[in-house]
Amino acid sequence: MEYNVNIRKEIFGATLLNLNNGKRVYVTESELESVTQEKIFPDDVASIMPQSEELNYKLTDYDDYSNSFSFADIAFLELTRGCNLKCKHCLNNSGISEKNQINFEGWYSLITQLADAGIQEIRFTGGEPLIFDGIYDLMKHASELGIFVSIGTNATLITKEVARKLKENGLKRAVVSLDGTEEMHNEIRGEGNYKKTIDAIKYLQEEGISIKVNSVIMRSNMDDVINLAKQLNREKISVFIRRFIESGRGANLKENMLSKKDYEYVNEALREELESAPYVRGHYIRLTDEGKHARIELPFALRSGCKAGQRALVITPNGDIHFCGFLAAQGFEPISNVSKIEDWKVFWKDLQQTDKLEVLENNLENYNNQPGVQPTNCLAYVQRYLNGGK
Repeated sequence: MEYNVNIRKEIFGATLLNLNNGKRVYVTESELESVTQEKIFPDDVASIMPQSEELNYKLTDYDDYSNSFSFADIAFLELTRGCNLKCKHCLNNSGISEKNQINFEGWYSLITQLADAGIQEIRFTGGEPLIFDGIYDLMKHASELGIFVSIGTNATLITKEVARKLKENGLKRAVVSLDGTEEMHNEIRGEGNYKKTIDAIKYLQEEGISIKVNSVIMRSNMDDVINLAKQLNREKISVFIRRFIESGRGANLKENMLSKKDYEYVNEALREELESAPYVRGHYIRLTDEGKHARIELPFALRSGCKAGQRALVITPNGDIHFCGFLAAQGFEPISNVSKIEDWKVFWKDLQQTDKLEVLENNLENYNNQPGVQPTNCLAYVQRYLNGGK
């Protein structure tokens, strides 16, 4: 059966995800009844949802509800630490595969479990996920279970043939790394890799796969990222300018995290692009709506701008479960390991009450009160602060 909407019931009604375009909306109980029984979407969201006569939905229900989302929206599966590149700012020092990685059968089973629990999107990451043997079968499996399939990739391994296979096996979105214009990108990621990535974007677009460029901004490439964002805006390609955190191999790049003053400079330099089109966004630049301003009133508070622990999970190659990849890379102890989870729905409910999450959230205010810092809701910034960072 081919689904086009993933519906997860919630304490407030439901979270709906269009499996064709990745658009997500929240609906009330009465609106959910109209969707499931009459195939009628609320007027203000109908344009981003499938037409009613095409509606074929997957529904995840729950026996009881805690005062939070019923489950994570997205799971980032780090299939491998192996990578064909050794980028200077890599958050987790990828390059060589770990010996205790989950094998193909383990990931396949895990995807089934997450689908049953209500996950709506799986993003395959790494390392470089395209070097993982069986990646296409994992994508196909997730897609057939009614999950929106995305990938985080450096894209240098994507040829026309690879792009075609990705499309055939259910990939809907590619999040591609570009860290500036050609000279700077090649300096960070290796000579010749800019052209490979640009070519890959074209191949993916030809297959109808949605593209989002992730660009990590540092003081050393700040102006290059600004120029790249202007270029991509002209080409109508979405770019998300990501904060740099000194972790993994990136810990060697001292004094590269942007200050509040730096972000003010970036915002001003991109003012025209930010005002004219929706293609340029980023941390502290054009924030995504993480539910703080949802179309309906939610019965619980959300940490705006950070999904960690509230709407997302990261699972590393050895099966450790983390709030986010940056926390994992900075040595923050895992929440658990997939081998210990008997019921993912129970795990998620318990996670919302965990002391680890509470401690990090309580320290957000302490970090934000430091003079001259960029205010943030990023839990990884908090961990860096606790470790003595500035």
